[in-house]
Amino acid sequence: MENVQQKIIETAAFLYRKFGIKSVTMDDVARECMISKKTLYKFVNDKVDLLTQAFRYEFSLQSKRFHAIAEKKLNAIEEVLFIQKNLIDMLKTHKPSLEYEMHKYYPVIQKELNEKKSDHVFQMMYRNLKKGIDEGLYYDDIDIELLAKQRVIFQVQKVENAVVSYKEFLKPKAMKQMFKYHLRAICSPKGMEILNKKIEELE
Repeated sequence: MENVQQKIIETAAFLYRKFGIKSVTMDDVARECMISKKTLYKFVNDKVDLLTQAFRYEFSLQSKRFHAIAEKKLNAIEEVLFIQKNLIDMLKTHKPSLEYEMHKYYPVIQKELNEKKSDHVFQMMYRNLKKGIDEGLYYDDIDIELLAKQRVIFQVQKVENAVVSYKEFLKPKAMKQMFKYHLRAICSPKGMEILNKKIEELE
């Protein structure tokens, strides 16, 4: 039974990413899974429940991806460059239209996901900043908590007005530029030696 539920969640996540949320019906998910709609409703209450499970599943995949980076035993700079490279790769499949649908039709789910993402980014960056200080690669007088929160704002918060559009910063080129600026501001002389040798990995 668990395999059936997992297949439903994975299939729904795929369909939502490919076709958008509003255009994918429960009938579509059941048909793609080759099960009846009655069977589908044994595992989910409604579309909101399915959507919640599907996006929680995708978030867990992303989290595992970044936890795996932490287990590679890299130094802080190598680690954070690896993280940034993965973020840039993820941006290549990012669909603003899907985000718009979430914001307009399912704000409660989006709020939950943003909170999860914010906590994940904060913990990941806090750990990396502390690691960099311990290794002597980052300046030891930086405010770890404040900088970690700043990265959360940059990566999670969406600002859209006449002056600033967050979409501009979702472009890989902009992400690379801002990240270089961030690293050059916190790296000690020892860290800069490593950064100058590794920075081309972002190119």
